[in-house]
Amino acid sequence: MSKGKLSARGARIVKALNQFADDLAAGTPIETKYTVRQVRVIPKPSPYPPARVRAVRELIGASQEVFAQLLAVSPMTIRSWEQGLRQPSPIARRFLDEIQMAPGHFRGRILTAAADAGPSKQNRNKS
Repeated sequence: MSKGKLSARGARIVKALNQFADDLAAGTPIETKYTVRQVRVIPKPSPYPPARVRAVRELIGASQEVFAQLLAVSPMTIRSWEQGLRQPSPIARRFLDEIQMAPGHFRGRILTAAADAGPSKQNRNKS
């Protein structure tokens, strides 16, 4: 391909862009001629300094051990977040955002799990 020459595909793209520019200049409502989509951007996960991690945990009434199980991390990880030794990963911060938005849901999940585990654990302790 020589300099200044467009491929067939390039020529089609340029033609379409010129048509789009002409429609804009003419004031043609774009949505009548083109597919228009609106996209809602999900914000980045919030920052979680130590006090905020602990506040979210306390919001659902969980111990560090139970909170660690909910987040699928070790209790040592929760302690390190709450002591400021480590920062939660982006996916953990997204999960913390979700917990903060619906604490009742997660409190309920913990209570349900505790109720499901309760009788069998009590039976093991009696043996």
